[in-house]
Amino acid sequence: FAAYNMTPSRRLVYPVARTFSMSCRAVHETIWTILFVSILGFGMLPGVLALTLFSVGFAAKLFAEEIEAIDMGPVEAMRATGANLFQVMVFGVFPQVRVAFTGIAIYTWDVAFRAATVVGFFGAGGMGWYLKRNVMQIETERVAAIILSIIVLVLISEILSAWARNAVMKMK
Repeated sequence: FAAYNMTPSRRLVYPVARTFSMSCRAVHETIWTILFVSILGFGMLPGVLALTLFSVGFAAKLFAEEIEAIDMGPVEAMRATGANLFQVMVFGVFPQVRVAFTGIAIYTWDVAFRAATVVGFFGAGGMGWYLKRNVMQIETERVAAIILSIIVLVLISEILSAWARNAVMKMK
């Protein structure tokens, strides 16, 4: 709905979708975390909400820009034959953006995965919370173990991302 060339309503839906997307990513995930922790208390829910809002805003902008750059020829041909919006999206738009969407989704997940540690540091649970607690208590061995664990998890994330990217490229 945030892509100008494919939105159902350029006067209502498009500006609302763009404003929502911009609002989500305008506020850093750390600020979202502090806000949600102050409202909901400590735990994982504030972190999940903060990362979700930021990721949705970030991905929505990139997805919309990718859709705006498609070749409109197939879309117009489908519309001329009476295809509905769902059919146009599935058969006219998605084939043109599938690889880019996969890359954007993987990158967004990668950013959120790394940001989760920082978000946890501010009270949203997870590895970041344990890292902060042990840094405050000057538990250097535990801090080193947590940082090593984070590095290993990021490495595993990189391997999975590369595998998913290659799988999509082979389908092309």
